[in-house]
Amino acid sequence: MTDALLPSPPASYSTAEVARRLGVSIPTVQRWVDLGHLKAWKTVGGHRRIEAESAERMFRAQGAEHPATPLSVMVVDDNPDDRDLLSALIETALPGAQLTTADNGFQALVSIGQRAPDVLITDIVMPNMNGVEMLRQLSSLCVVRPRLILATSSQTPEQFAHLGPLPDGVGFVHKPLEPVLFMTQLKAAVESLDR
Repeated sequence: MTDALLPSPPASYSTAEVARRLGVSIPTVQRWVDLGHLKAWKTVGGHRRIEAESAERMFRAQGAEHPATPLSVMVVDDNPDDRDLLSALIETALPGAQLTTADNGFQALVSIGQRAPDVLITDIVMPNMNGVEMLRQLSSLCVVRPRLILATSSQTPEQFAHLGPLPDGVGFVHKPLEPVLFMTQLKAAVESLDR
């Protein structure tokens, strides 16, 4: 077979293509771009394109120089059934994500203080320290915060308004969760983190 018959490599790759080839998350590829490990540019629509030569070097190295850092997700919920459901949905929506759980706000804050996850999903109505208070503490006391925070509750924001407002930048998802919709929204939110 001659070289002329071989397909030529693409001029660029999407972050999703690079992530799939290397077995890492899209936010990991985006972080590598930010750190200068991969050369990239943004399209008019705001999507990153990885230079083919830079990506091919990384493919050849298979991540040896830059070990994969999986996306980290923490679920905080005092209800074990809700924790299990959220965990299962996250594992399906974000394969390879490093998942941790906490059953109360205090435990979550201690864990976040040691290593902040990329994504935090927390219940609002919990004993001892509710989710709103935990998020307030996180906003005011923690230097490093999760890049994506979602609050969940079977109550509406109006019903838990007496606990105080959710901090700026916190998304809200009403329970009971609609699994397919939740997974679709979660994947879209994670993919847009570093655009």
